[in-house]
Amino acid sequence: MILLSLFSGISINKNWSFVYQFEFIDFLKLHETSLIDTLVWCAILLSHIGIIILPFCIGNKYFKKMLWYFPLIFLVGFLILEAGFFILLIPFMIIWLIVLNTSKEGKPERA
Repeated sequence: MILLSLFSGISINKNWSFVYQFEFIDFLKLHETSLIDTLVWCAILLSHIGIIILPFCIGNKYFKKMLWYFPLIFLVGFLILEAGFFILLIPFMIIWLIVLNTSKEGKPERA
């Protein structure tokens, strides 16, 4: 999931556009960003950090919630900011759904 969240991309006129390029480089160069776009971008960054630390939190009692919510926030954030990159994240969504189905319950526990 980590690799797909970073390196999903598409070639347009022999130039590759990756999700990480939009997330970390291109978004910062946009001049017409609103406060809401910036807040959504911050949520994407925080959820991406959460996705990256997921393998290190397998034994944590909140792992199932983190496995459910971090990718969901990541995907919804990209849907809001740039639907084109959301489409590039379809392989990420497939892997995420497989991981949710193979986990013991696949749904976050109620506190």
